[in-house]
Amino acid sequence: MMKTKLLLLTFCLYFGSFYAQEDTLTNPIEEKWIPQYKIEGSFEANYGSTDLNNEFIRVLLFGGQITPELKDKVLNRTNKRNRFGVELNYETRFTELTDTLFPKLPDYRYYIGFGSFTNLSSSYTKDLYKLAFYGNKQFENETAKLARSNFTSYRFEKISFGLTNTDESRSFGVSLIIGDQFSGFDFEQADLFTHIDGTHLTVDYDGKIRLSDAVRRGFMAFSGAGIGLDFQTLFYKKMFRAKITNLGIAFWKRNTSFSNNTEQIIFDGVEINNIFSTSEEEFLTNAEDILPQMESQGFVTMLPTIVEIDRTANPELKTQPLCGFRYKFFSNYLPQFYGGIQHLLTDNFIVRSDLTWGGYSGLRLGIGAYYSSKRIRAGMEATNFSGMFFNNGNGNGVSVFGAFIF
Repeated sequence: MMKTKLLLLTFCLYFGSFYAQEDTLTNPIEEKWIPQYKIEGSFEANYGSTDLNNEFIRVLLFGGQITPELKDKVLNRTNKRNRFGVELNYETRFTELTDTLFPKLPDYRYYIGFGSFTNLSSSYTKDLYKLAFYGNKQFENETAKLARSNFTSYRFEKISFGLTNTDESRSFGVSLIIGDQFSGFDFEQADLFTHIDGTHLTVDYDGKIRLSDAVRRGFMAFSGAGIGLDFQTLFYKKMFRAKITNLGIAFWKRNTSFSNNTEQIIFDGVEINNIFSTSEEEFLTNAEDILPQMESQGFVTMLPTIVEIDRTANPELKTQPLCGFRYKFFSNYLPQFYGGIQHLLTDNFIVRSDLTWGGYSGLRLGIGAYYSSKRIRAGMEATNFSGMFFNNGNGNGVSVFGAFIF
């Protein structure tokens, strides 16, 4: 009997131990997940104007016919000072989340990144618009006031290295700037007088023209190079964020053209017997007569620096107001202000809407949707939602970003 009880006890202990081991294997204690790396990417594209409507802008950017009716419609909206601009930017960044790299900065992690920035902008008078799209006959025996008009086109890439602290409240980085192309026309004075019967033109001119090599000859054969700085921080109890992007300069040396003149230019016109037999060289020679003398000289430009200040979201509030400010230096940019509201639909999904004024256009409506989890963050914004559906709108814009943590 004792042997039977011992066998039964041994049997129970054995199989009890077996099932306990099986339970441990099938339901292991979950180890705490420690993120190692983060990859981020962002893309933004937008265009806008204070006077040009969407129908007119689409023809300018993508081709088509500018009809007299369309020109007249825009002319009625044109003021003494007008703006037009296009932005196309993207960035990627890889961040090491565990290696400090610098022992004396234990709370900071390093990142490396790449970005591309394209900015085209102009500021112009009403007379310049009329001259460009209606010709100079309307100014016969009159002076067209073209002063304080300018045009800037900037395209560059950057390779960045920087540090960010563990709670992502502060970061700073330095970038090598690879300049692809720059064009700048700045007219302090440009008074164009058309003499009676169009016999000749007189231009009282004071301006600066800077042109880089327009031909890209490979990745390392860039037209300019420079250095840029990026900085971001939270402040005032972490309720607000300040961000500076591309604070720096570029040096342009390859096949550059430069002029900075004050002069009076008299243009007597061009004699063409048959336009179909006139060569391109003849057109260029005649055009050079009305342009200031250009020199093969390098020049230095400031980067189109972006400054942003906005109110951060409180994760404990389901619905909350948002506001912010954005400005881009050296790009004919108006100070941009926005205000709106954000709502938490679920623990992971947020929607927002805002009204914005400034930048390259007037008042506009924006909407956005965002997703956030332990490993993934993503979002999309229509920065000019009202302009997407109306020809009389003043621009369009979209912004997309995402981050993967692993």
